[in-house]
Amino acid sequence: MMPPDSTAAADVPRARRAILVVDDEPQVRDFVRTVLTQSGYEVAAVSDADEALAAFTADPGRFRLVLSDVQMPGRSGPELAVALRAADPSVRILLMSGFAGDKSELVSLPSDVHILAKPFKMDQLLAAVAAAAGGDA
Repeated sequence: MMPPDSTAAADVPRARRAILVVDDEPQVRDFVRTVLTQSGYEVAAVSDADEALAAFTADPGRFRLVLSDVQMPGRSGPELAVALRAADPSVRILLMSGFAGDKSELVSLPSDVHILAKPFKMDQLLAAVAAAAGGDA
């Protein structure tokens, strides 16, 4: 009997790594998950930052990109981004925002954190995911 595969997360082919979607609005979460899944991505979806951190840390290296809403109850998308980067500095982050008010929370984010304005269409979502994922898409 072979021992369980102990391949390091860094050795997992990028194309096989998943996207974690975080949004407290079920309609948005389901739309994003459906579009990405139908486009060939492996997708996991959760409703808040605490669930996202739990999923992210439970399976190190699984998620190459985290796509999160900015405004959520509890911890915000930018706060989640900071926590994710502390856990894995290489994780790619794409934040979705329909919030037109104070954007000061977004200014302090690293320049490689991408922003996608809500509402968006399917082609805009796919283009933003490809840009945020870089060569990993």
